[in-house]
This record gives sequence, C-alpha cells and structure tokens, in this order.
Amino acid sequence: MVTDFLNRDRELAQLAESWRRAQGGSPELVLLWGRRRVGKTYLLAHFAKKRRALFFGATAQAEGVELARLHEAVRRDLGEHAADLAGGGFGSWEAALKFLAALAIDEPLAVLLDEIPYLTESTPGFASIVQVVWDHLKRGTKLMLVLTGSAISVIERVIGESGALRGRPTLALRLEPLGAVEARVFLPRLSSSDYLEAYAACGGYPLHLRAWDASRSVEQNLLELAFSAGGVLLEDAASMLAEELAGGPGHARILAAVGRGSSKYGEIASQAGQRVEQPLETLIRSGFLARALPVGAPKGARPAYEIPDPYLAHWFSCLFAGRNEIEAGQGRAAMRRTRPLWQRHLGTVFEELARTHARKLSERAVLPAELLIGRWWATSGVPCEVDVLGLAGSKVALVGEARLQARPLDVKDLAELSLKSSRIPGLARSPVLALWSRAGVTPAVKRQGAFGFRLSEMLEE
Repeated sequence: MVTDFLNRDRELAQLAESWRRAQGGSPELVLLWGRRRVGKTYLLAHFAKKRRALFFGATAQAEGVELARLHEAVRRDLGEHAADLAGGGFGSWEAALKFLAALAIDEPLAVLLDEIPYLTESTPGFASIVQVVWDHLKRGTKLMLVLTGSAISVIERVIGESGALRGRPTLALRLEPLGAVEARVFLPRLSSSDYLEAYAACGGYPLHLRAWDASRSVEQNLLELAFSAGGVLLEDAASMLAEELAGGPGHARILAAVGRGSSKYGEIASQAGQRVEQPLETLIRSGFLARALPVGAPKGARPAYEIPDPYLAHWFSCLFAGRNEIEAGQGRAAMRRTRPLWQRHLGTVFEELARTHARKLSERAVLPAELLIGRWWATSGVPCEVDVLGLAGSKVALVGEARLQARPLDVKDLAELSLKSSRIPGLARSPVLALWSRAGVTPAVKRQGAFGFRLSEMLEE
C-alpha cells in the first residue's frame, strides 16, 4: 500500500521556498491548479504538515455557508483563541481575508483555499476581493495565501490579461498528471507489461492508480474500474468535461472522433457531424486536445490532432460510446468489443514512452546529445511514419521504431527501419538507429550497431 508522498518533489520544493520567503516577511500569493484527481489537495495537505496552516476546502454552497465553514476551519486548525478573535464569524470574504492576514503579522501563516472556482460562483467578484486585500497588506506580513482550482479555465481567467489577479501571484503552478515513469511508484509490484496497461487505463492520476489492484489481472481491473457502473475510470472523465466544458458545442463528439482514430481536421468534422473550428480551439486551450506536427515540419504543414492524456484517450476510444451498455450491466461485452481499440491505445502510449525515454537518453548522451525528439510523418508523397525521430540542427541524427510486442525485435525489423530512414529528408550520413519493444532486441541487432531497449528499461528513473 502506498502511504508516503510520491513523486511531487519539485512542486513540494517550490511551495517550501514560497513558505521560506513568507517566513521572512515577504507575502506569497500562490496559484495552484490542475484537473480533478491530479493530487492538488493531497499535495497541499502534505505541505501543511508541521506548518502553521489553515486548510479550507470550498464547496458549492452559498456565501454565508462558506464563511461559517471558514470560521469552523479557523477553530479546527488555528485553535479556540484564533476563532474567538473572529467573534461570531465573518460577515464577508474581505473581512475574513483581512483577519487571516492580521494573524500573520507576527507569526507565519499559510492559508490554503482549495477549489476557489466555487467561491467565484457564490461570491461575485471574489478574485477582486482577494486583489484588494492583497494589494493593501501591511509591510512584513508573513502570509502565504494559496488558491487552488480544478476548473482550469476559471483559474486562467483570473490571472489572464483582464483578470483581477494578473501579475499578483508569486508562484503560479499548474499540476499535471504524472508521467508513466513517475507514476510507476504507485504500482511497483506489477510487471512492466502489466504496469503499462494500468497506466494506459488510469493515466497519471494518483487516485486512479491507487484504485488499481496489483493482486488482480488487467482484465479484472478494467472490468471493475472502467467497464462497471460507478467505476472510477468510467465516471471521472465525464466530471472533468462537465467542469471545463459545460454547455459546449459538441466537444464530446469531437473528442470521441479523435478517440476513434480521426486525426485530421476534415476527418474530425465528418465524424462529429458539425463545424469544428471554434470547439477545436477551446479543446486545445483547455488541454483536452493537442495539435501535433512532425518534428522539423515545413512551414504550413497541416497538424494532426490527438488526446495527450492517456486516461482521457482511453475513455474516449473505449468507454464513451458504450456507456449506456456498461451502465446496463453489459460491460464485459463492451470490453470484448473494444479490444482492438484498446490495443491501438496501448501502442500509442508505448510510442510516447519511447520518445520520453529517447529524450532522457539524449540528455545523458547515451544517444546523440541535445536532439530535438518527436514523431515524424511524411506530409506529402508516399506515406511514411517514424515513431522516434531526433534532429541535430537540420539533420536527422536518430531514427527509431517502437513496437509493442512480446518478442525481441530482430535484424529483419532493423532492416525495415533502415529502409524507412532512407525516405526521410535531411538524413545525416550515419544516423543512429534504435528499436524499442517489450523484450528489447536480439544480440544480432546490437552487433550491427543499433540500439535496443526493453520496456523495463524505459520505465526506469
């Protein structure tokens, strides 16, 4: 069982540095945001340990109710004396924030307000209230005010060009889901192959990974968590979408089209059955979609569209269309029917892991150093795709293939990659060739001077 704080060392160090500055009398305004399940509350709870801190989790209730709850939080976290100083409670958020700032005059105080998008709904102008109080803090106030939110659009609006808090945060930290290597610590007992499947289903969300039972098979976990009514992997994506894209024009249809394999603008529009210009932009801004271009693409090349989050990509490829079937108790049949989509999704996750691994190896100079690494595909002429391509300046110095198969790749696979590399423009005289698979490569491949990597190596820190 995972009981310790896992793989948020960088973020924790940034918060600790803000606390150090606040202790010295330089007030800190921290904005921390990211999707639900990404671990914001857990991070803050861990940070608050052994520090003088007030933690308040906002809910979707009226302003008066929230202020009463804040007063109780003061009593719980800061003691009866502090609560008594506030009298019978707070009449407004401005009064509450001024009171908390006063508590930080002589002794450092961290005030952690979790899910402020709820407060922006119940208290019109909440961000402006924070701005006014912040701008008039007494010199030397030892306050660290942390505002968090899962509704990414709300947070980015608050600090955007016309946002009330523009330019105020001393630390703005967007918490992203963990990468495959970092998330490995949640399921250390799984084989590398089983872990890849768990990560492909759960993404880098700590709560999802904690729900995955390492003592059960991949199929059993998928059936319980994704293909059963009420399963966390079935339910969470809908909540994320509703929070960010409420009332949007067919956003789910567009994401479903991409999940089923459509990647070009025309394909997506045809599959979604609607105009997609504006919805695509909204989805890209919110991080649900990403534009992808071949590394080193010529100017004007048309992008492909992809869902960068493995969990959401799995949901839209394998779960979205069959939700009614799953809710009716037919999850096993839905899982069986979507198995080809699941295998394709696994392959996509594996390819991205190979690119991540190649970047690390380039940083360590195991592969050619300082490469720009990405995917490549021909934008005209004979179709050709390369899973891992590395540019050194204008020259292609690395060409790689990632295949999700159990057997080691052999000299035949290397010959196919060599032939493919000959079709790539700008190829260096002697490019490095590399192969990734579950089991790596045969000795004969390495004797020919190519690199080969196993899945277990790809998942090492």
